[in-house]
Amino acid sequence: MTLFDWLLIGHLIGDWAFQNEWMVRHKQDALFNRAVFIHCGIYTGVLLIVLWLTTSSLSSGQFLLFGAVVYLSHWLIDATNAADYWMHIFQQSNVLFVRIVVDQAAHLLILGLLIELLLK
Repeated sequence: MTLFDWLLIGHLIGDWAFQNEWMVRHKQDALFNRAVFIHCGIYTGVLLIVLWLTTSSLSSGQFLLFGAVVYLSHWLIDATNAADYWMHIFQQSNVLFVRIVVDQAAHLLILGLLIELLLK
């Protein structure tokens, strides 16, 4: 399996399996709120564990930068409800499934870019 494959599994675990109803309901209450900070912390922790278990040649700087970018990007995407802005700009249907796909595509794009620009 590739690094992206492993990070995709980590993404699914961190963003879905470890996100409870309270986080879902409150992560967009405000830009700075406990629900989004906890969710992003758990998500980032899961991805850092996956990265640590699947790679052996990363410097501590790469590891920390990966964690910082993952946390900040996940926070910005989730807390600002970036999917809504995207859907408005491109006049997409305001259906829950479309919102979920746009949100997930944004998170996976970040992971792909991090692999290409930071981890290679």
